[in-house]
Amino acid sequence: MRIQLHGAFVVEHDGRPVDARLPGRRGRLLVAYLAAHRSAAVDRSALIEVLWRPGVPDPGAPRVFDSVLSKTRGALAPAEIRGRSGLRLVLPSGASVDSDRAAAALHDAESAAGRGDWRRAWAQALSAVFVTQREFLPGFDDEWVQQRRAELRPAHDRAMTCYAEACLRLGGAELTGAERCARRLVAADPLAERGHLLLMRALDAQGDRAAALAVFARLQRTLRDELGVSPGPEAAALHRALLRDTG
Repeated sequence: MRIQLHGAFVVEHDGRPVDARLPGRRGRLLVAYLAAHRSAAVDRSALIEVLWRPGVPDPGAPRVFDSVLSKTRGALAPAEIRGRSGLRLVLPSGASVDSDRAAAALHDAESAAGRGDWRRAWAQALSAVFVTQREFLPGFDDEWVQQRRAELRPAHDRAMTCYAEACLRLGGAELTGAERCARRLVAADPLAERGHLLLMRALDAQGDRAAALAVFARLQRTLRDELGVSPGPEAAALHRALLRDTG
């Protein structure tokens, strides 16, 4: 069984779609919420709040929820939703949830980078980027979905940073990947120095030192205009090294 929460919501079993059999939007949202919170049982009343508008009383909600839950349980087999007052999604052996897979890949990538295993860091970081670059549950604007999207942004940035660093360490044809990721990081957060540092290194590694120096100049100007500060010691040191090598 495969559950996809990033990009189009998908539930498949043996390659066959299951999500079409779920009871409408609430059935899909129930599965998505439980899949995203598999570490602990979720209180029944909390799920009703999720499936209905939070803070808006609906006396009939518990009865409708029972019907949604029953139909969802039938559609999801062999996966199970266990419990009564606290509900938990239990997947069959070999099943996967893309957000869990991405989190594990990112952890593995950063561990591999710490060991200097750049080939593994490259592969695992790329796996994490493939998932986290897609929007979490597009088409759902519920409060918890928006909160989860905000929580996932740093993970996506970490995955791209790790991938770019691995590309730089491997060199050769991978340098274009480092530059591409670095540019995305700069565009996502023009005030963060990490993306600029990666972009400077990627451009320099490709022989375009003038472009690398121009990146530092833009960073310096942006930080001065927006925050009234100068680039940090790491960026300043890289800038000095580039100037030395140019001379």
